[in-house]
Amino acid sequence: MTIHYQKKRLEYKLLYGIVSVSFGTISFIIGSEPLFIYPWLILGFLEIGTWYYERKYHYLQINNNILTKNSLFPKSIDLTELNAIRKYRSTFVLESQEQNIKIHKDLIATDSLNQLTDLLNEIPLQSQQV
Repeated sequence: MTIHYQKKRLEYKLLYGIVSVSFGTISFIIGSEPLFIYPWLILGFLEIGTWYYERKYHYLQINNNILTKNSLFPKSIDLTELNAIRKYRSTFVLESQEQNIKIHKDLIATDSLNQLTDLLNEIPLQSQQV
């Protein structure tokens, strides 16, 4: 199962990246100071790179009861070893003996959030904590 980012988030990242690269390119063409050109170009290309990564690898992957949160350093947790699932207004916190993973609801597309919520409600916990 794949949990996707919100489409608007991805669109804004791409738009911001293109606008930043455009500012840097226009500044280069009109002969501005390099101190003004390079930050715009660097930030724009980093934003476009982030957009590409988030579009390709999505927010969460769930395969064989292993939930993986994709980021620069991916984190994984075995869903069968969960001790607690804490549900807050804007986050889920999945806790096991070894580690915790925080999932931000604001980043997730609506249909994917519904799938994730249904999945988390079906998971039996090893020791129920409130």
